[in-house]
Amino acid sequence: MILPSPIETSKVGLQIGIPIPPPRPPIHPSIQYGSTSPVPPKYFIPPRPRETITYNFAPTRSPLDPNSMLLYPPPDIGVDQGALTPYHICVNMNCFTPSSHITTIRKSSSEGEFVGDFEIGPSHARISNTVCLRGHECSINEVLSSSSRLFHSNWTWKTVSEHDGPVSLYWDDNNGGSAITCFRSKERTLANLLAKFTPRNQMRKHGRPVQYPKLEVTPDGHDYFEDILFSALIIERMRTDPPGKS
Repeated sequence: MILPSPIETSKVGLQIGIPIPPPRPPIHPSIQYGSTSPVPPKYFIPPRPRETITYNFAPTRSPLDPNSMLLYPPPDIGVDQGALTPYHICVNMNCFTPSSHITTIRKSSSEGEFVGDFEIGPSHARISNTVCLRGHECSINEVLSSSSRLFHSNWTWKTVSEHDGPVSLYWDDNNGGSAITCFRSKERTLANLLAKFTPRNQMRKHGRPVQYPKLEVTPDGHDYFEDILFSALIIERMRTDPPGKS
């Protein structure tokens, strides 16, 4: 198989009208992992957005990049305003267990910086569902728990690594419909709101813009952006295709 070149990969975003920004300096690990140590010069320090930013999930629609999509900010909000560059999300099957699928997340493009991945298969598979984030791989059951009541479900996402402190996110679908909301604590208040994921709920029709799934992230939510992204993707995967029915 011939892999696409960096130039061909960069065209993927252009096909769906996504402005791909030029490469920026890397984020130093002391920032990424929450350390208080001094930051060397020439490393990019992401600004804090002042308002909630809505990111869209859109398929790449390229034969060079199948089974993938981009999560990208509005074109009128740049990195200088706190928006993050696109995230490339790709799904492939496990070659040893074709019924199990691996979702890989990278920054900007299919050849961008590796962020992490997760694998989910049918309940009868011998392999366990796993997630790898910030270089640490574990069972999804170790970081994500759920509970359900009549017409209501909630999920708790908790991660700990050797580099940064614990991250706790609380998702629920209490607002009704198909959307799920994320909070920083069990108190579901506006002050604790971090993000909201809304899947596509409209059929495509002539004369109407295509609706994409969206992820709304508050300024505070950007501090936990990748945990929010991973947990939202995993929860939606399990909501739409429960392991017990695979």
